[in-house]
Amino acid sequence: MTYRRKNVRRRQNVKLALASLAVLAACAHPNRPVSPIESDMLAYSSAISDARQEQLLMNIVRLRYNDPVTFVDAERITTTENTQINGMLASALALGGQDLDEVLNGNVGTNMSSQPSIAYSALRGSDYAQQILQPLPPATIFLMSQSGWSVERLMLCCVSRIGDLENARAAAGPTPPVMPDNARFRELAALMRSLQERGQLMVQVVDADTSETDGDGKPRVILKWNRTSELGQQLADFFRRYWVSDVSVIPGDRYITEISTRGNSLGDYAARGRSLLGVLSALSQSVHVPEAHRDIARASQPVSEYSDDPCRAPGGWHDVNGGLFAVQSAEARPASATIAVEYRDYWFYVDDRCHDAKETLNLLDHLYALQAGISSDATTLLLLGG
Repeated sequence: MTYRRKNVRRRQNVKLALASLAVLAACAHPNRPVSPIESDMLAYSSAISDARQEQLLMNIVRLRYNDPVTFVDAERITTTENTQINGMLASALALGGQDLDEVLNGNVGTNMSSQPSIAYSALRGSDYAQQILQPLPPATIFLMSQSGWSVERLMLCCVSRIGDLENARAAAGPTPPVMPDNARFRELAALMRSLQERGQLMVQVVDADTSETDGDGKPRVILKWNRTSELGQQLADFFRRYWVSDVSVIPGDRYITEISTRGNSLGDYAARGRSLLGVLSALSQSVHVPEAHRDIARASQPVSEYSDDPCRAPGGWHDVNGGLFAVQSAEARPASATIAVEYRDYWFYVDDRCHDAKETLNLLDHLYALQAGISSDATTLLLLGG
């Protein structure tokens, strides 16, 4: 009878232990992804954002050396979740015939893993032509200006010409032998920025009038500003003097004009925009080339003296780009770098203290993303912000 009671008790303990293992296993396999969604999304988002900016910076550096560029995008990210559940049942029995109740111990463990799979695509053919070579359309720039971006930054980076004013067009290609002069264009961009900061510059995009027989079907950009201020009068005089557009007076003591992409009554002085490749090429002139590479990457003449300011572009390019971008170089990655890439055995980086350079790189990131979603459109860039 004693043996039977012990056998029954043993079977009961085994059932109890197995039941406990089942409960633990069920708790260890919740109905949710193995990796928390929040951490996955933050990790992937941060990695993709850093990769995009590093790719832009790398292409800017490569253009400074007249090396070919390439653009690769992450099209799709999927993850495979794996869970392994391990259980163990331990039994302690009496030895030597003495009385000892059997002890059963159970435990369960899980091994969880997440394996991401990323699909990449390189820009080629029509996609490359649309996203990289197509001049930036008015809708894109207007969207950026309405989001609070500086009209001065947008003009200096993205506009090639407006009216009779050139914005260093030679800079949007290989490094020119002579430093271009865009002083008048910078003056116009700074004047418009001053009005924008005071809330006195308003821009509206109007759908094209389909009744016009000579229209190009593109949206019209209307610019209005206060005429009672000195800055307002200066802008009107500037527009007239350099054939940017006609300027008229409207009620409310305001000026009004239309910035055209197809010329105006003053002449064939349409607003011309840079492609994204042209923007990158122009910014590549602001890369500091290591002394060891002076014979590899050509510099424009004249070359100014060296400056230890990490936010200052080399030579006279600091003036040409309005001080909005600079890329430094070093043999080792500096601790002050906010983003850096290694190329030709040197590190090229944007210093974390250079707020203008970081903003310009962020602007490029936005423009690159926006260009990907724009249908084919041959409109040249029209860039004014309010």
